[in-house]
Amino acid sequence: MMDTKKDFEFEELIICGCCKQKFNETEFVPKELSCKHCFCLQCVKTTMLKGLEVYCINCWKRTELDEQSPETLRTQKSILSLIRHLANVKVNKSVDKERKGENCHTHGMPFSFWCYNCQQLLCRACGTQSDHIGHSIKSNNDARDHLISEVQVETIAIAKLMSEIQNLFGHKRQFLLRVLDACNTLKTQIELELNSGWTQNTNDLLQTNEALNSIKPSNLRTDDLYDLQLYLNRLEQVKQKVQNKYSEQFAHGQLEDIISSTNLLDFSMIKQSLSSLQSMALESYKSADLANPNTHIFFLANYCTAQLFTRYVLPKHVTQLVNGPEFSKNSPGNSSTTQYTTSLSSISSNEPVLITSQNSPPPAILNSVPSIRNVNTFPMFYFNIEVNGTSFGRLVIETRPDVAPKMSKNFEVLTVGDTSGFSYKGCSIFQCWEGESVITGDFELNNGRGGKSIYDESYFMPDDTKFPAVRGAVGMRRTQKRHDNMGMVGSQFRIILQEMRGFTAIFGHVVDGIDLVEKNGLVWRSNWQTVQDICHI
Repeated sequence: MMDTKKDFEFEELIICGCCKQKFNETEFVPKELSCKHCFCLQCVKTTMLKGLEVYCINCWKRTELDEQSPETLRTQKSILSLIRHLANVKVNKSVDKERKGENCHTHGMPFSFWCYNCQQLLCRACGTQSDHIGHSIKSNNDARDHLISEVQVETIAIAKLMSEIQNLFGHKRQFLLRVLDACNTLKTQIELELNSGWTQNTNDLLQTNEALNSIKPSNLRTDDLYDLQLYLNRLEQVKQKVQNKYSEQFAHGQLEDIISSTNLLDFSMIKQSLSSLQSMALESYKSADLANPNTHIFFLANYCTAQLFTRYVLPKHVTQLVNGPEFSKNSPGNSSTTQYTTSLSSISSNEPVLITSQNSPPPAILNSVPSIRNVNTFPMFYFNIEVNGTSFGRLVIETRPDVAPKMSKNFEVLTVGDTSGFSYKGCSIFQCWEGESVITGDFELNNGRGGKSIYDESYFMPDDTKFPAVRGAVGMRRTQKRHDNMGMVGSQFRIILQEMRGFTAIFGHVVDGIDLVEKNGLVWRSNWQTVQDICHI
């Protein structure tokens, strides 16, 4: 009775509500109107079409054709698929009924056994024939129980595999997010280098020009030997600075040519290439053809490898080479040779350094280099985050006092604390926008309407750093007051999770723990009514 009722319901789905004909893929194609009712194409053309409008006979809603034919209406392919499926179901049911009532055509005996090897039913006489000798044969009941058990085992195994696949995919997604964070960090560092590096280079050149201009030709006409010696000493100092700058920039250019090689580099290859630079012209290194899309991957891989090399291996190696006799002999100020070969100099204090993790470097690096810490990094500060009194993790932020001195000083004093009692310790993360940013630093009210700076004026105008507000960037934030302090900032700061083009006042970036910030955003969204009491730094 139940099967008959279900069949009737299915029949209602696969016939036209107007002509009661069964849908097909030729004449009675199921067409869907704007009201979601479905009729065959023949009825739409002959019964419901009036000019360029089709009126549904069930609800009388109008469907406009927009000067098109009824054939352009959406075809309900799901109904056609259902028709094909029902046909297969009916065929299978009829075959099953025939099988239940069948006997062995050869011996006329009922099927009472199942052969696992041949996967077919057998009668008593069939089981004794030579075709099934050595096969696994069981009665129908035992075979049914065994097959059901096998199906259950396989179902559990498949479900377990699917669960493992889901877990592995989750791990892969987390890994790709880490790669994305690393790429964003690299992008931020390169943008910082483009901004501050050019400014620093321009300032150095201006200082050199000012030093040269201070030595006027008229002063050289004096007969005072002490003055002449003083001018000469100044020139030697300026020359030494220029030589060091030239050595540094030219060596970086050599390293960039090595990075542009089409080969994938490692530390040993970089060392070998740097050694060969002492006897090889710069023009002998050919840059990679970036037209090949795979070359970009090699280029970035070599760049990151070179960054690790300059951080962990190069500092001590450079000190030995720069202080050697080759430095003064090969500098352009002391030689007329057209090919200048200098050793790679260490990174200057004003040059951004790529920091991907505060963890220890790989063992291979530790074994090859006794001193791996680069002393030329910018100041870094850590925050221990707690949720409901439980440690949630550590967040490490690096500041840029070279380009944002006022904001960096304010952040430093509030982080370590001062005698007046102003400190970020115990501050709540009072606002989180999932996937966008988190805001904290209001040590006065913990709601976004307080938070003074360390300076006498309480609020100050932020430094104009022009740093991009990309993922991981840290910037000062205005307090939530109606007069908004004329764009000035105090103690509140924002950590960016997604690029915000309209946000300025960036003074640092997250070195480690950006994933904790993202997780904290999820915690805040799920506990938004009480989060100001549970998330602290």
